[in-house]
Amino acid sequence: MQKPSNAQGTRDFGPEVMRKRDFILQSIRRVFIKYGFEPIETPALENLSTLEGKYGEEGDKLLYKIRSNQDLRSRITDVEDLEKYDDLFNKSKEFQWLPSKSKLGLRYDLTIPFARFVVQHRNDITFPFRRYQIQQVWRGDRPAKGRYREFTQCDADCIGSKSLLHEADLIQIYNEAFSAIGLTSAVVKINHRKFLEALVDELKLDFPVGRFTSTLDKLDKIGEEGVMKELVGYGVDETKCKQLFTIIGNAELTVENLHTFAKAFNNNAIAQEAIDDLEAVLRYLGESKLNIRIELDLSLARGLDYYTGCIFEAIVPDSGMGSISGGGRYDNLTGVFGLKDVSGVGISFGIDRIYEILEAESLWPENLHINATVLICHFDEACQLYGVGVAAELRDAGLQSVVYSENKRISKQFDYASKIGVRHVIVIGESEMESGALTLKDLTLGEQENLSIQEIVTKLAE
Repeated sequence: MQKPSNAQGTRDFGPEVMRKRDFILQSIRRVFIKYGFEPIETPALENLSTLEGKYGEEGDKLLYKIRSNQDLRSRITDVEDLEKYDDLFNKSKEFQWLPSKSKLGLRYDLTIPFARFVVQHRNDITFPFRRYQIQQVWRGDRPAKGRYREFTQCDADCIGSKSLLHEADLIQIYNEAFSAIGLTSAVVKINHRKFLEALVDELKLDFPVGRFTSTLDKLDKIGEEGVMKELVGYGVDETKCKQLFTIIGNAELTVENLHTFAKAFNNNAIAQEAIDDLEAVLRYLGESKLNIRIELDLSLARGLDYYTGCIFEAIVPDSGMGSISGGGRYDNLTGVFGLKDVSGVGISFGIDRIYEILEAESLWPENLHINATVLICHFDEACQLYGVGVAAELRDAGLQSVVYSENKRISKQFDYASKIGVRHVIVIGESEMESGALTLKDLTLGEQENLSIQEIVTKLAE
């Protein structure tokens, strides 16, 4: 007998967990819609050529590549090899010897598939195009706390415009979304790719910016000493590494602090481009009242190669969790698919990490543990059939309802209601059928009253 288990890095979600996850997703979805974003979906499977080379060296290592069993068998002509393959397929996970290359991959994120979607459907959409997308993604990562191989991303992007108004909108979305789900302690960090380029310029590093940002992106994992060690390994002088940490820092995003950082860069012309952009974002934000802290953090790198302007990352301090959201501006992501110079900007929420923080800090709304279904209980078959009509009327009024399907004692029906989290039950007996006044029982308060169906609808709707 086979023992059931999940694939490593994946999970099942029961009804109680799903109610909590839906709370997060619906809260964020409402904010996206409020800001004019429209929904799309893309396939879980992408051509591997769509995915490879888009996420940097580290990202490419985590891609899930898929090889079709049928494709593998079709490439084997020798009967003995085919028998050998069939035997190994049933016994082993290793197929390195097989003469086949993967052509498909599972989504690593939602941004690259979105860029592919935009190019492929450019004649069907209107620019600037604002989309949101909530789907699963897969990464061959080492599972750990808040890190899974299958997880949900929740993205909002605007493409086809270089206006920094969109960056300001995304900050407002962060503010409203985190407030809606109760994470007002969240901190949104912002940086600019030009600041990172300016660091490479100031330190006179002789290797690509991408390698530098990939190393700096590990700062929260390996610390200053680890970053210095890696840079020195690339041939960077230790004195320059120490100079790096005198320049980078973090402070609240204000015009005054931007000017302070400009001085640290000796008014570097590349850094000035970043300052001009961030000042524009602040002008668009105007006097907006924000419930969360927006922080300028020059150590924020976001190691993905495709970012070209503002970059974002959100964290909850002291949560023991890494980033819960990230994103940024990309000026030519569609170029690799044949549509050049189309700028876009977007952010992605990591739903699974947000869930774990809310769970650890018990920040859920009080009513999420309640099953909103009304269970209709009965004494016999005639009462059960009557209950079917009652359930239909409740559903027509927009209330969830279900008739208990088994012929068991009322106490057993109440036990069932309690176990599935139902608060309200309707009890139907002979007297209820005759009078039309049904017994509505509140299992939480232990109270009950006799009401008409319309009175029950009005009471439960409140």
